[in-house]
Amino acid sequence: MIATNVRVVLGLSKAVMHSFVKSKVYKGQFPSGVIVAVKVLKNNDVVEEIFMAEVSTISKAFHRNLVKLYGYCFERKMKALVYEYMENGSLDTILYESQHSNIEWEKLYGIALETAKGLNYLHDGLAEQIIHYDIKAGNVLLNENFSTKITDFGLAKLMNRDVSRVALTRIRGTVGYNAPETWIPGSQVSFKCDVFSFGMMLFEILGKRSNGVEENWFPKQVWEQFNNGKLEAFFTQFGIIDKDKEKANILSKVAFWCAQYSPELRPSMMDVVLMLEKKKEVEMPPNPFLFENFHISSRLLFENFPISSCHYH
Repeated sequence: MIATNVRVVLGLSKAVMHSFVKSKVYKGQFPSGVIVAVKVLKNNDVVEEIFMAEVSTISKAFHRNLVKLYGYCFERKMKALVYEYMENGSLDTILYESQHSNIEWEKLYGIALETAKGLNYLHDGLAEQIIHYDIKAGNVLLNENFSTKITDFGLAKLMNRDVSRVALTRIRGTVGYNAPETWIPGSQVSFKCDVFSFGMMLFEILGKRSNGVEENWFPKQVWEQFNNGKLEAFFTQFGIIDKDKEKANILSKVAFWCAQYSPELRPSMMDVVLMLEKKKEVEMPPNPFLFENFHISSRLLFENFPISSCHYH
């Protein structure tokens, strides 16, 4: 796709949907009438790396729970990716904007399950494994029927099947979601860092609140209520009604397993799918937060290592 064609697509319906540090996302339209999302990246060396990571991974992956790439432009003055348009935006919008406050909890559970299926495909459905590195509510998109698509592969990495771990050259991910092993450049990581991020996203779905780094950290609150046998009463505070509490309990226990400090204790995404589908029993999880205040350690580390790849689009 050449730059002229991208400008035609943008010109038919040029509306900025999102503006990020490294890119802008426009709502565009093909001459055929098909609505698309056009991600236009700013020109610099970091953006080139993001572009190449995104194209090299998503162009190999075809799954109903991954966003579809229609085409791209890589020219000196324009670097752009053209994706399918998702009418309901991102999951974080659904969780936090007032017009979506009455979304059925059953639908949120379905979003979690479909995200798990997309991640399982990235980890186990291809000749090469893909580690996403930035799973979060903002990178889960929803179409008009609330079908789920994982997006934003700018940090993703392809990994040969005969390699179980890869060394990080720099910090990756988003504070509040990234696994402890990703905090230190040079550390060895595996696909289990995506599992951790998915677990953090489950807590966000449960409470409809972001996992910040405040002292009264929400995931830890959920564990304390669970450990004291008061989780169902806790759910009521977040609008989870009686008929949904069984699935909310499953979601909580799966989140505890995914958020284990040790990668070896975290389940595979295939096991996560089976647990969410109630095809595999969710065993009693150990306390994932024995390392006191590791969420605060994450924030402090990022503040002391001002690396551009900590969080970008």
